[in-house]
Amino acid sequence: MLRPYLKNNFMAFKAAKFEFVEVQVASGSTATRYSFPDLPKLRYTALQAVTAYTVNSLSNCPSGNAVVNMTIFKTAYLVLYSNERQDLYRIPLIELNRIQNSSTDPFVRSLWEGMNQKVTWDKCYVELAAVPTFASAASFAFGVYYA
Repeated sequence: MLRPYLKNNFMAFKAAKFEFVEVQVASGSTATRYSFPDLPKLRYTALQAVTAYTVNSLSNCPSGNAVVNMTIFKTAYLVLYSNERQDLYRIPLIELNRIQNSSTDPFVRSLWEGMNQKVTWDKCYVELAAVPTFASAASFAFGVYYA
């Protein structure tokens, strides 16, 4: 039972729409910046929340690529352009992982919520702090909640 003093202050996130987004990386790539693909369903929408998936929570993406390994995931940052600016700059992906699994993946308990920003997805990217080595094709996996 909820305590009486929390009753009116408790709010749950309610999603209007969801899109799984995959940023693909080619085998052998050593770049430190990976752009988002064209996302027609997300044009002219308002960003409500973002989550990121680790290899221990989601083994493969719809493309068949494996999710990037944890070593790379821990050095990755999300850069989002909203209102034609880099307003959401270098959000650590580990801050976007909210799935607690049986491994030791870092996670947060709450969903990272936006403020209904208009995001220009074709300008957004994932940036890595160190030069990676991708032995095979992989993907960064995100869940985008929007209205």
